[in-house]
Amino acid sequence: MLDNTMYSHKPTPETIRYEINKAVLANPVDLEPEQLAQEIIKGKSFVPGYITTKVNGKLRRTAESWTSQQIVCLDIDNGYYDKKLKKKIKDVRMTWEEAKQEFVDTAMFMYKTFSHTNEWPKFRVVFAFEEPFNNINILKFNTDKLFEKYPFADESTFEANRIFFGGTELHTFDFSNRLKNDPHIVTPISYSPYIENNWGNNIPPQTNNNQQDTNILSNIDIIKSKYTYISERMNKEYLPITVSSRKEAYDYLKRINLHDYLGIQYKHCFDIFHYEKSPSSDIYQDPNTGYWWYKCRSDSNPFTGTIIEVTERLTKLNKPKSLKYLLDSFNITIQKSEWQLEIENLIQQNLELLSDEEYIKEAYPYLNSLLRTPFYYSVLREIHLIALENISTLIQTKESNEAVFYASVNHILKRLDRFCDFDRFKSSKEKRLKVILSLLVYLQLLNRIGTDKLPLEYVKRAKLEAEKKHYKNLITFWSLPSMAATHMQDVERLAKQFQNLGMTVGNFDRQMILKTLGEDEADRVFPMRKGEKLSELNEMICLELEKTMVKYIEQFGWVTEKRIIDNTSLDIADIDSEMRKRDRRIKEDDIISIEDKDKWLYELKRRQLKKIIGGLMIKYKLNKQKLNNELIEKENIPLHYNEKGNLSYPVVYFINK
Repeated sequence: MLDNTMYSHKPTPETIRYEINKAVLANPVDLEPEQLAQEIIKGKSFVPGYITTKVNGKLRRTAESWTSQQIVCLDIDNGYYDKKLKKKIKDVRMTWEEAKQEFVDTAMFMYKTFSHTNEWPKFRVVFAFEEPFNNINILKFNTDKLFEKYPFADESTFEANRIFFGGTELHTFDFSNRLKNDPHIVTPISYSPYIENNWGNNIPPQTNNNQQDTNILSNIDIIKSKYTYISERMNKEYLPITVSSRKEAYDYLKRINLHDYLGIQYKHCFDIFHYEKSPSSDIYQDPNTGYWWYKCRSDSNPFTGTIIEVTERLTKLNKPKSLKYLLDSFNITIQKSEWQLEIENLIQQNLELLSDEEYIKEAYPYLNSLLRTPFYYSVLREIHLIALENISTLIQTKESNEAVFYASVNHILKRLDRFCDFDRFKSSKEKRLKVILSLLVYLQLLNRIGTDKLPLEYVKRAKLEAEKKHYKNLITFWSLPSMAATHMQDVERLAKQFQNLGMTVGNFDRQMILKTLGEDEADRVFPMRKGEKLSELNEMICLELEKTMVKYIEQFGWVTEKRIIDNTSLDIADIDSEMRKRDRRIKEDDIISIEDKDKWLYELKRRQLKKIIGGLMIKYKLNKQKLNNELIEKENIPLHYNEKGNLSYPVVYFINK
């Protein structure tokens, strides 16, 4: 905390109280040691501690508002205050020259105060610890050790709210000198005082004589301070363990008893994250997974999390750094095989490409036109992240070196629900996700793996998982191809084929692939439905639509989708029954009008035509093009009008001459 005003002498008490105090609180700064030294020599005042925590809505230069600190100053005044004489008496214990020798390996620099003289040396030595302190008790423990070594220093030198004034002369030792942090301020007690009176602040336990013992920290204080000996404090000894993925590490960590970890004995307790007058939190274990959970049920600060999320909140570290802290604390090593590292590298490179949507837009325009919204990219990225998290459980197929993992549509959907906005299609989000996944498989950005390509033990596992969760079908197995340049050329070709054959995302399913590209391609995209045939009704509709198209092509040389639909008659014995079977919105006792039947039949023909039009183009060597004046003249096509009587320019299919 730095005051930007420069002084050439020690400020008066009034200046300190009304000007400097206010100025330092308003100016937290992040300085390199060299910069700090230069600011001090300019005559600027500073507080070594970082004071940013408001108490009752106000920021004060007090220990309660102290947040963290890395810099400490040793104030060598070479004097003491005589209470009888009521003045400071000179008592030189260390000269400026002696200090140059004493602190050469420990301090960063020192400077003379405004009142320094050769006869009465007064100066300050500035140190930095290796890491900032986030707990004032641990800071005090470390500075007390420094004071024990230099007891003649000013007693108030290490107070968290102490203001130091600028000086007149600088001596540099080494700006990279650091004091070692000593975190071992622990007494082996099983549970912390948070059982009785906590709300998550740094409340130290009470000794028998009701005096605070600052050499004892609660488990929560230790975690907040990011010291890895927390496991030494717990009831269980955690021996070193080696796992092959982050997922395995998370699984192990989530089974660690949160009572022991947090030092809270009872199931029902005060919340550790906010103040409350009555307990609102619970610590409990899920009997199915064995995971421990912390849950705060308050209206103002609700929270639910495992040891992972609890640690992130207490330490204020991001996810990777928080995981590293837990790995270090519980002696966990993640060690991957050469094959796992290879697959992990493939996934990371794919994710790098997917993050560059502008590059995809420029290099692969047909693909970009299919991945129409950020949601498509989100689905593909999330699939990669699932594979990355399950790196230890990836399996190899019988025929190749592919890395296979399994994830149900429900699991993927839950993952996407956290990051993507489904508001526009809440009622059909599962159906939409299934379509997108199938589209990605068609494009060879994702592979569905049939059970015939998997080792038998994994097929058995999939069946057990499906039975356990009451799934109708087996959990889908996936693999991810490398998005190298050669493969992406094939992806772009497939995207172009999709567009040229009039295939649409809204109607994309196995029937479209089957009728357009054949059975082998349908089995590749939908291996779990291998050999599945179309219903008799769908086959009949496709045949009738094809007959109508051929009739008009032979007669006129061209046709539109609307003309095919309007001129195709369907002979369906029980339309009411088919409508109820195919449309869940129609109830058993609903009366279906003639108008409803006509609309339903039209929509049925339209959807079926969309699914087969690409195959018809290939079979009869047709071109398609949006109607324009040149095409009207060339193919002798009459003008088209829409229902409002305005000129219309639909897509026209015609023989490729």
